[in-house]
Amino acid sequence: MSRRVLIVGTRGSRLALEQTRRVIERLSGPSEVRVIKTSGDRFQDQKLGEQADVGFFTKEIEQELLSKQIDLAVHSLKDLPTVVPPGLVLGALLERAAAGDVLLVRPEAVDEQQAIPLKTGAMVGASSMRRQALLGAVREDLEPVPIRGNVPTRVDKCRRGDCDAVVLARAGLARLGLEVSPLVAFDLNPRVWICSPGQGVIAVEAREDDEESRARLGDMDHAPTRACVDVERRLHVVFGGGCHAPFGAFVAEENSRIVVAAPSQEGRMGIKEFQVRSEAEEWIGSGCPVPAQPANLGRQEWICRPAQSWC
Repeated sequence: MSRRVLIVGTRGSRLALEQTRRVIERLSGPSEVRVIKTSGDRFQDQKLGEQADVGFFTKEIEQELLSKQIDLAVHSLKDLPTVVPPGLVLGALLERAAAGDVLLVRPEAVDEQQAIPLKTGAMVGASSMRRQALLGAVREDLEPVPIRGNVPTRVDKCRRGDCDAVVLARAGLARLGLEVSPLVAFDLNPRVWICSPGQGVIAVEAREDDEESRARLGDMDHAPTRACVDVERRLHVVFGGGCHAPFGAFVAEENSRIVVAAPSQEGRMGIKEFQVRSEAEEWIGSGCPVPAQPANLGRQEWICRPAQSWC
């Protein structure tokens, strides 16, 4: 019996299409891609903290999925709200790529004597409130500036001098194999410079009642990745983080070490760390009553070092 052609919805950026290509490559049976424009694509001049609705980059795609205009939806998991709409499920979470951020710096703005190797007063393109808050926790002299656009656009803005540096997800740069010269690249440690929940993970959404589409995802779901990001996203719910508030969480697969970055009582970015998952689970279950301690990132393990190649 012939299988139906599955329509796979995605945003139209180079990164979104590359992530969708990776899903299609592993998807059994015939399929085709449909590009859907989201609010995040239409309102490029709007700061991420200013939009009223959740799902700034995903809502329209989910609506198409619910109305059966598409059969699967491919997202960056970090863009997906923690509450999945009724009738939809996360059908597959692909194995996580590198979860950390990368700092790209114009050569004349590099100062390697600093923990974050930037000249005093440097302007740093940081799209999310998390990145802006972490910059303030590390170096109060740095000036975070909002920056929008897809990954290549933000790299080009830094190249032409709109800012002295820009912070981007390593996974996106690596998936595109993006050449960033003459910018100087530094890796930011995700265990210290805490990443967004689900960062580095490609998610495939499906309708709960569409057994064929879900079955055709096959073995695409990576159980260890799902276990880690489930904790990260549950923490996200408790703290109410996202585009409207700075928040980060990272669960290390190899030892279940959990690090949370959230607003502290002092109003600055704070850090709380667990070495054992059971302690974190107990903390989550009690509503996370203990505030994160003020971040003092300069005294912890390495924060920033020359980036390993991704091309």
